Amino acid sequence: MKRLAALLSLAVLSLAAWAADPPGRVARLSLVEGEAAVYVDPDVGWEGARINATLTGENSVWTEPGARAEILFGATALRLGETTQLDILRLDNESFQAHVTRGALTLRLREVGKNESYFVSTPEGRFQFRGNGRYRLESDPARGESVLTVFAGTARLEMQGGYVNVDTGRAVRVSGGAQPRFAFEAVYSTSLDEWAYARDQRWDQRESLRYVPRQMTGWEDLDDYGTWRNDAEYGAVWYPTHVDAGWAPYRYGRWTWVRPWGWTWVDDAPWGYAPFHYGRWVYVGNRWGWYPGRYSGRPVWAPALVGWIGGSGWNLSFSTGVGGALGWYPLSPYDAFQPWYVAAPTYVTYVNRIVLPPHHRREHQHDRDRRHDHREYGATVVPRDQFGTRRPVQSVLSAVAPETIARQPVVAGAAVLPPRPATRPPDKPFQVKPTAPAASGAPVAPGAAPTSTARPAPTVKPSFPAEPVGRQPAPAPAQPALPVTRQPQAAPATQPQALPRAPAPSERPVAAPSARPAPSAPAERPSQPVTRPTPAPAERAAPPATRPTPAPVERAPQPASRPTPAPAERPAQPASRPTPAPAERAPQPAAKPAPAPERASPAPSPPPPADKPSGDKPGRGND
Repeated sequence: MKRLAALLSLAVLSLAAWAADPPGRVARLSLVEGEAAVYVDPDVGWEGARINATLTGENSVWTEPGARAEILFGATALRLGETTQLDILRLDNESFQAHVTRGALTLRLREVGKNESYFVSTPEGRFQFRGNGRYRLESDPARGESVLTVFAGTARLEMQGGYVNVDTGRAVRVSGGAQPRFAFEAVYSTSLDEWAYARDQRWDQRESLRYVPRQMTGWEDLDDYGTWRNDAEYGAVWYPTHVDAGWAPYRYGRWTWVRPWGWTWVDDAPWGYAPFHYGRWVYVGNRWGWYPGRYSGRPVWAPALVGWIGGSGWNLSFSTGVGGALGWYPLSPYDAFQPWYVAAPTYVTYVNRIVLPPHHRREHQHDRDRRHDHREYGATVVPRDQFGTRRPVQSVLSAVAPETIARQPVVAGAAVLPPRPATRPPDKPFQVKPTAPAASGAPVAPGAAPTSTARPAPTVKPSFPAEPVGRQPAPAPAQPALPVTRQPQAAPATQPQALPRAPAPSERPVAAPSARPAPSAPAERPSQPVTRPTPAPAERAAPPATRPTPAPVERAPQPASRPTPAPAERPAQPASRPTPAPAERAPQPAAKPAPAPERASPAPSPPPPADKPSGDKPGRGND
């Protein structure tokens, strides 16, 4: 009996550990053109976006007028047009769920697995992307409409009591309100589509795909910034071609706090994602190279593959005086990774599948230590009180003699890493005062909408090969929308539960039952954030409210031109890039859509700023 009880206890502990296992797939903010903001930490709220930032469930991205951004995870690419807010509700090994509060989003899906699911909702509807393809989803809160365009692939609009399939070469417009409607339209492309397609084409013939899988997040920039060489000991090794003297892995960037992993490395280099979250680093021929390891169809992500040195009693003399020191070094292919966060043995095993057995090691006389032991030659040491601050590591690191580092023991990260950082303001205070939050505590939309919601006719025909597309037809007189074409029926077993229909743009949604109070919007600076407990994965708060807008004025689309939104002062963008021209959009047809479905509340989305993000983001956090 005691033995049975012990086995049951072990099973419960195993299940608990498995439930706490972090996801092996995350997203990378790979490109920002113009100004953008991210919401990752509830104690910070919205802050300026940095390339190579790690995004996961309950994180959000906002683009300012005239800006656009790219998010990559695995073999999937998302591109955001200007004034777009994307809330990532869930991202793990087999599912992606998101909400577009406003703006335009393109999706390029490749290598979608049999058990994977992709859902994106808007205030007007919920859309399922049913496999590989190329799609565009637009949400216009001022008109209360959403448009899904399928250039390749198959998608599904979930309607009340049923669903509507949208196949290649078709588009569907759905409107919310008390009488939701939908209507099919002709397909056309915008400048955002052309830009996204050009980005995809750059990656189709890459040498790096011979050595790494598409499912490895962040591999796309390797060819542009380095070369592949074969090493007798390791096989294929990638070497960065332009690095500073004294460069070493995990030395030029910063540590940030990302839930559920905790301290996560964000590198400054434009190529600095995959080499710092997968594989190992090697030192060959007096230069650092990245060893991706044995080819794996879906590698498992880690926040940083480093070892830690020095204990709590390690003190050094710095420019500011004597104080505690903390150091780390890149792991070699012979070093096992030990997580400093809660993780099940299965996760750790997958991360360490790359580790080479000892008998594989080759002796290289004087070069041996540098190849196999990176502590003395690749260690980075900083004052303990400077770890995890906003300052880049290279600005606070201290030169320490290799023999001094060699005397320090290798320690577990959990034993020496500081706890979650204290509350701090964003990089820069917001210059625009956002709208006050709704009385219910639900999030509000930005305080200012684009000047005009009329969409000009596209000036570029789609260049996508072998796909029936055409220009957006001229606006037609208003007509009743098409009726729902399917009778109510049970959803497939793999289909997530339907979500309740979102309120009309003029309404503010009530927050879904959740233990997490929504934060208030900032005035000139973000207000003190509200501490929120971590939600269960299945629980999601109501969709973000849209800002009360003036009563819509009936107006016909103006194909010739579209007023440009007045630029607002924005948070500083660390990764400065040229600002692109705003994506062009096609005129809204006058047809009214038919009833939209009940949808489960997505997590409350953080409001993008009034042309600025608000200081706190509801319903999510990264403790």
